[in-house]
Amino acid sequence: MFVSRRSNWSNAGTVLALALALAFTGCKGDDDDEDDPKCEGGTGSPTTVSGKVTYDFVPATYSTTTKGGTLAFAQASERPVRSAVVQVRQGSNVLATGSTDEQGNYQLNYTPSTCGTVTVVALAKTTNPPIQVEDNTDKDAIWAIGDTITATTTTKNLHATHGWTGTTYTASQRTAAPFAILDSMYTASKAFMAVRTVTFPPLKVNWSPNNVPQSGDKATGQISTSHYSFQENEIYILGRVGVDTDEYDSHVIVHEWGHYFESNLSRADSPGGPHSTGDVLDPRLAFGEGYGNGLAAMLLPESMYVDTLWGSTTSGPPLAFGFDAETPPTPTDDPSPSVFSESSVMRILYDLYDSGANEGYDTVALGLGPIYDVLVGPQKTTEGMTTLGSFITGLKSQAGVNASAVDALLAHYNVGAITSPYGDGDTQLRAMYVAVPNTYPYNNNITLRGGEEANKQQQNRYFAFSGTGRTMNISVSNATYDVDIEVYKRGELVASSYKETPGTESVSLPTQSDTPYVLVVTGYSTVNTNYTVSVSITSP
Repeated sequence: MFVSRRSNWSNAGTVLALALALAFTGCKGDDDDEDDPKCEGGTGSPTTVSGKVTYDFVPATYSTTTKGGTLAFAQASERPVRSAVVQVRQGSNVLATGSTDEQGNYQLNYTPSTCGTVTVVALAKTTNPPIQVEDNTDKDAIWAIGDTITATTTTKNLHATHGWTGTTYTASQRTAAPFAILDSMYTASKAFMAVRTVTFPPLKVNWSPNNVPQSGDKATGQISTSHYSFQENEIYILGRVGVDTDEYDSHVIVHEWGHYFESNLSRADSPGGPHSTGDVLDPRLAFGEGYGNGLAAMLLPESMYVDTLWGSTTSGPPLAFGFDAETPPTPTDDPSPSVFSESSVMRILYDLYDSGANEGYDTVALGLGPIYDVLVGPQKTTEGMTTLGSFITGLKSQAGVNASAVDALLAHYNVGAITSPYGDGDTQLRAMYVAVPNTYPYNNNITLRGGEEANKQQQNRYFAFSGTGRTMNISVSNATYDVDIEVYKRGELVASSYKETPGTESVSLPTQSDTPYVLVVTGYSTVNTNYTVSVSITSP
């Protein structure tokens, strides 16, 4: 069913933005080639229509020298819409379905009935990999562009425009946004598909001009920020003019796609939450965010990360901020390089990927293949939490990887020669893990420090222990500040307690004998001081 974005859909010669109520399996309620009951005419002649589908791509630019950037509309280029679903429709009937090639070309053969308007529609949807861009503020309808054709039309090109007037967008002509998002994610997917055989699960992406950086009802556009939702397995992208539009911020798009990849093909133990350059993060979060930025630089491929937004200026093109995944600025944006820094993780991963021809400390050039192998292999199954430690340990186990060269690279970022997922070889990461002896009862006191968000390094500690094959009872306590506990078995959350009040948190869980578990203790003190947390583990 068509849901027109403009009232003059039937006017010939006009390319329109649409939202189509389609699922991955096809149009809801439609059977291909079934006659529209409202059309009682006969059958027309077999016809072929071909053409090219393109969209306006606007580069997001940033200079580390001038500390400025923007969306460069003057540098906009016409790009092909690749591997997108194209349909010929008559009324509610789909007469033919195909897809564009890598140059955006399509050709469809169809036989219309003798009454009813015929249209060619290009959907913001690919089939391999299966990605579709929907409007979360319009009942998840798929974005598309389309135009009418007649029986004598043999060529029909479709072009999605950026719609920028010089000061703002013309809403009805802002049709390129969903195709730009789709193409960035297609680029990311194809980069991995070029080096490995990959089957990607379906991905739904939500973009709307109503999407704003405000928490609330996503159906009205209150999506908080561009993000991947682990709960929904969907991506949301900002789109409000004068506030924040991310459709041309390719690194932002691929960063969020990277979290989809983690969730579906690899593994992510990150606690999420606020973070920024220079923070000393929980190493799970530092890896997840550094990985997302580093992966975007690899897959696009472009080392300069750019994010545009309007801020206090709501007219004219947006401003931008950014950073280089290859080269830090002067003064540095990474004041505390370590496994707890997302900037360090980003540049380590990018250096592992690229050639590093001008960097004496970087003699590693693995390309995408080994990085993919680690993400879907050792990183996914690690006994520890997903940190730089687990990734490097898995990387060193890959054939042909020079461990000494990797260690030299790590040293440049103040990271030790990691040899285990628990951080052995790096003093700082190893201190995050407390090794629990396999004798119970076990009692210990640890020191956390408040004054930072709960996703920072100083508010977290990990306990590595083995299951006994019996029920294990775990409790942590502090009389003044709230603490939470989570228990993981190779990334699977198997027990947790969140009371949100000071005192004792406790869980009981059945365990498998000699199976590794990790207890994560997280504190929530807002006072910038050390505090002691008591930990008890028993196994009757």
